[in-house]
Amino acid sequence: MGQISEAEISMVLDTYMYLNYQQAAEGDHISHILTELEKLPDYQPGGRYYGEYTIIKQAAENEQIGNLTISCQSAAMGYDPGTAACTFSAPDQSTVYVVYRGTGDGEWPDNGIGMSSTATIQQNRALAYFEEVVERMGLTGNQHLVITGHSKGGNKAQFVTMESRYQDLVDACYSVDGQGFSPEAVNRWKEKYGEEGYEEKTRKIKGIYGENDYVSALGLSIIPKGSIRYIRTPVEKSNFAGYHDIKYLFADWEKTSGKEIVYTGRKNQDAPGRGILGNYAAALSAWVMSLPVQKRDGCAAVVMQAMESMQGRKDGINGEKLTMSDVSDFAFLGIPLIAGNLILGQEGKELIEAVVGKESFVCQVPGNLYLCVDIPALSNCAFKLEQEMGRIAEMKEQILKAAQAVPVYMKGWIGLHRKINLAAGVLGRLEKQLGQLLEIQRQISHSYKKWEEDAMEIAALSIDFCEKIQ
Repeated sequence: MGQISEAEISMVLDTYMYLNYQQAAEGDHISHILTELEKLPDYQPGGRYYGEYTIIKQAAENEQIGNLTISCQSAAMGYDPGTAACTFSAPDQSTVYVVYRGTGDGEWPDNGIGMSSTATIQQNRALAYFEEVVERMGLTGNQHLVITGHSKGGNKAQFVTMESRYQDLVDACYSVDGQGFSPEAVNRWKEKYGEEGYEEKTRKIKGIYGENDYVSALGLSIIPKGSIRYIRTPVEKSNFAGYHDIKYLFADWEKTSGKEIVYTGRKNQDAPGRGILGNYAAALSAWVMSLPVQKRDGCAAVVMQAMESMQGRKDGINGEKLTMSDVSDFAFLGIPLIAGNLILGQEGKELIEAVVGKESFVCQVPGNLYLCVDIPALSNCAFKLEQEMGRIAEMKEQILKAAQAVPVYMKGWIGLHRKINLAAGVLGRLEKQLGQLLEIQRQISHSYKKWEEDAMEIAALSIDFCEKIQ
């Protein structure tokens, strides 16, 4: 078969990482691994990974891919499941690909931390993996070294390219749908390397994005605009997750019958630029990144924790948890920002047009589209919370009185007195938490009420102005 670019090879290897297969032997060829996989139900028609398997199977018909050997699988090197990386080499070791998988179980909160910090735990683990690979394989400038990854894997690939003490060995980095970084991280690199050094290092990084991918638009991009290309992704509008699914970069609807998607071993054609959904995500991200770092951190934490919860995990891989402050930041800044950008921003209007359009993306936004908030209902929620908090406070007082009423000779009996006091303590903590929630609820109600009053005032001034003109 003909030559295939290292960019497309990188995309295929990024897809391989989603096969979720960790039993490959060190030094196995991809073609041999595929022979083993075809025996397993998950990789057969209807199986969980059949789409990814189909892409790799067809791509591996090209010897440049089929003959690549696998090594340094992170799971066998003691790294956590989130790191999920491995290395592929040409038979003569002339070219080496270090590949990172996208967001793993428990890694979503780490994504949020990356929007407000210079480095995260998972980024540093990806860095540690890369440097261990370089040392274990004895890599030098004699090899053509490529780093790549999809989604969070693409972000890790960029981070490693910028941070590693072996960065001079890196010839190219391909970030497929990978998100950007915080302003703090970008400023740190510019200070560390200087403007010229920073630009020299970022020139190694290439971006490959689905035309409507919404993750690559997050954060500040360090990839030069001329090094970004967009790929056609034939995704139905109802399949939101599909816009970020690497499989759709290889989906061919021309060969599709009915609703079944046909995947090929070659990437789709380039798109002229970013699509409507991607534009909205970029506009929204720009607003979020302009927030003060503490507020930005809270908003990102809530969104990423919500994504993690959808995967069935409550906490982050490193024990990250939401705080009341995070929820408050999202309620006061995140929700109004999202709603306002969707309804008032140009990118938001175009997105609504695309969503409500049946066959095309050219219909107009309805003129009677409004954001309605039931302020009395919000106030009622606060009132009910206050009532519940009062009842809990009353119960706590009754329990404390009961503890005081325990006779002295019974206070040491099987810890009765201590257990009663512990129960009162539990109720006290619950009362405090409800108090915090009540305060947030009141602030939300006040904010929306103020918003409505301001809108009414502006409307009145506009009417008055129009009457004076007439």
